[in-house]
Amino acid sequence: LAESLEGELSVSALKKYIQYAKAKCIPCLTEETGNQLASKYVQIREGVRKRTFDGSMKRDNRRDDDQNVIPITVRQLEALVRLAESLARIRLDSDVRQEDVQEAIRLFTVSTMAASTVDSQDKGLSGADVERCEEYLRRRVAQGSTVNKMRLVEEAAAQGYNAIPLTKAIHVMTMRGEVQERNQGRLIKRVK
Repeated sequence: LAESLEGELSVSALKKYIQYAKAKCIPCLTEETGNQLASKYVQIREGVRKRTFDGSMKRDNRRDDDQNVIPITVRQLEALVRLAESLARIRLDSDVRQEDVQEAIRLFTVSTMAASTVDSQDKGLSGADVERCEEYLRRRVAQGSTVNKMRLVEEAAAQGYNAIPLTKAIHVMTMRGEVQERNQGRLIKRVK
């Protein structure tokens, strides 16, 4: 499978690869990667605790349901471990590498932790923000090209764009027929 770099895998070949990986590959955390994962977990937990404490000091008159805080529990640590092990399993590696831990933390941060940093003012979408994101998408994605949606959102976030209006802009452009979502929404193709 590693030698067939030219095209996509057939569904049957992918199923066989996944079955083989599940049956034959049982990756384990090394002491080094375990310590790296544990220290990053503690760092994330302390960051959330600090934001929660700072936020509650600033909003002493605010209702509790307005706070967008995601508690970081041992379940999230277990999820990080499973994710790192899965990344090693993809390579059919018996050991979890530091790159696997870093990617697991990145995925966790992008997906789960992003929700805890959304302020209540971000819930209201302005038309100007959505239009600004549409312009960014038109500049970033050339006509006829296909891009990974998650990477696109990450790049936009790195340039100061908020993910909520960006997602809304993608939806609006899809409804207009300017872009098409493919591969169960993972890819975006610019049509117009």
